Amino acid sequence: MSEDEKEFKVSVYLDDGRIFFYHVPTANKAREHSAAIVKGGYRHNDGKGEFEHYPSHRILKVKVSGNIVPTNYLDGVEGT
Repeated sequence: MSEDEKEFKVSVYLDDGRIFFYHVPTANKAREHSAAIVKGGYRHNDGKGEFEHYPSHRILKVKVSGNIVPTNYLDGVEGT
């Protein structure tokens, strides 16, 4: 995958302060990956022989950066 195709950054925030991230090429892949991570946990592979699985209770947030449109479910935020 070339740098031009890496349009969506998936960031996984763990309870110990670390943030793992990687890129996917499409909005649909970003949605699929973020949903799967929230549901089943995050699998870290450093490409150098280390593989770790972080269960979903360790994940504080999954964030996708990129232009995730179109959507029928735009939202706002309120708080006290």
